[in-house]
Order: sequence, then C-alpha cells, then structure tokens
Amino acid sequence: MGFFDFFKTKQKKENELKESDNAISQSKKIIENSILDDGYHKPSNWTSNYIYGFINGNPMQKISNHNDLIEIIRNTVGGGKGYIAIDSIFHPYNLINHKGATAWDLAWFWLYTQNQGKIISEIARNETATIVRSENLNLLENFRIWPNDNLNPHKNKQYDKFVPFVLPYLTYSIDDKDEEHWVKMINAELQLQGHAHTYIENFNRVLSNNFEGHVMTLGFGEFNRENLDDLINKFTDFYDQNMSGR
Repeated sequence: MGFFDFFKTKQKKENELKESDNAISQSKKIIENSILDDGYHKPSNWTSNYIYGFINGNPMQKISNHNDLIEIIRNTVGGGKGYIAIDSIFHPYNLINHKGATAWDLAWFWLYTQNQGKIISEIARNETATIVRSENLNLLENFRIWPNDNLNPHKNKQYDKFVPFVLPYLTYSIDDKDEEHWVKMINAELQLQGHAHTYIENFNRVLSNNFEGHVMTLGFGEFNRENLDDLINKFTDFYDQNMSGR
C-alpha cells in the first residue's frame, strides 16, 4: 500500500489550527510573565532530536505501547537522561505547521502550559521524563511540501514505497557536553564487530511491534529549522547510495 493511500487531500479544520495557535500563544505569555529565570524554561536551550528511517506503510502511526517508546528513547539518550517524547512517527512534511511551529515546539509549549513549567524543570534536571500525545499537536493533517520537495512521491516515486518517517523527542542540552549516548553505542559496536547492526536492529524490532509495514531505522539526528535540507538529504542520500535500482 502506497503513501497516497494514507494521505488524501483534506480541508483543514479551522478550530484545530486555532488550538495549535492558542497553545503556543498561551505558553509564550506564561513564559513572559514567569518569575522563573533559569535556563530550563527557554525553549532554545532544548535540543530537537529525532530517530529517522523508512517505512513501507503509513508514516503517521502512534506507538500505543508506551513501554516500547520508553525503551526506544532510553536506548537513544541513555539511562538517567530526562526527555520529552512524542508518541508518534511523522512524515517529515508533517513536522511544521502553517505558523512555522515544529512538532518539537508544539510538544514543549503544550507541556509547559500543563503546570507552568514544573515538569519542564524536572526533565531538565534529569529527574523524570514524559510522553506527549501526538493528538495534542494537531499535525496529523498537516502535510505541507517544503521548498525542498525531493521527498514528494509525486516527484520521486520511490518515496511512495520507501516512505520517510521521523520520531521526534527533546532533551535539555545547555549543560550537556557529553557525547550522545547513541554515538557511544554505535562506536562501541563498530570497534567490537565492525558494524552497528545489533544496536540498530533493536530499534527496528521495537518499532515493528507497534507499526504496520516494514521498518528500516537509518539513524539519528538533530533538527535544524534553519537548514531543512539537512533532514531531507539524510533520506535522499541514503536511498541514492544504498537502495537506488531496487
């Protein structure tokens, strides 16, 4: 089943768009009026991370088993690290809404509004972690072709079969100077056995338990809103180098 079997052209509901706008507007006002001046409550001090890959199926599927999602993120950030996870994968073109807010922005702002940033501080201090439900972000019907349209299956048919997906999560990183946990794990396997198949395959296994369609985890990254091509190129470069002609 192809990409366009899942994504039909739909008229966006104005009330859904307003909910996203209101969540951001409300949280910005709270931050502006907050007496808290620590860095925990500055969105720019948080890193927009992701796991990415291809799926032969719908790229907008929820991870209903939250224990599996916890396992996935812990295997990425390491034990003892706080994080904000989102319980769904997304097509890259669903990650930014009509106002320019990203999935990471919306998750952070939504969480902040729940208790005026208390849990944000706890996560930043690595005291806890949490999961934000994707329906709170109103991005499921937000498919918008970026200026770089190389992942548009109308343009490049291979991305109707090998559909890109992104699993977003956030970490507080202003004080974090250590090497990423996933980098350490990959390097350790490379030194031990010359490849990182064991580490990567664990992600495929857990994700496949929650999704319909074959999952191929490609890697990890940090989202840069100023360089959207970086994310797009991760998919196109991998396909061109490893899968072209299939």
